[in-house]
Amino acid sequence: MKKLIIAAVMCLGTTAFAQEPTGTPENPAPSAPSSRQHGRRSTGIEAQQVGPAIGDAAKSVVGAQTSKEAAAQTGVWKENHAFDLEGTITAKDDDDITLARKDTLPEVKLEVRDKTKVTLDDQPAKVGDLPEGAKVRAKFQLDGDDSVALELKATSPKPKK
Repeated sequence: MKKLIIAAVMCLGTTAFAQEPTGTPENPAPSAPSSRQHGRRSTGIEAQQVGPAIGDAAKSVVGAQTSKEAAAQTGVWKENHAFDLEGTITAKDDDDITLARKDTLPEVKLEVRDKTKVTLDDQPAKVGDLPEGAKVRAKFQLDGDDSVALELKATSPKPKK
């Protein structure tokens, strides 16, 4: 549906932008440069102005954002857009942690970055400090194909009796 709306805006937008107050060659707007100033006949609007104007109109209609704008507003470190996960540590290194989940759910590998908040028994820790078998509550987001851990709250495993 969004693609259909964007296509309609692009088709109609070209016509709408061509009707801007720059006028036509036969009836130029007062602010439009004359054909003598250009040294050629004016078509009413410069081609460099059409593309950006159509893109801006499409964004406002659809509510779309550029990838840079979206990253700034909903970036990887916005916890209100994060997913929750619980599991037990089965493997780890400084860059990744693997969590086993309950039942028949597959293991999850989370990428750990410098900004990832890591705690062990409510104390700040590093990923290397987390013992295998520790229960973890994780918040993560998807960054392309990667699952990036925003927060890892680990609880030490209870000793077996």
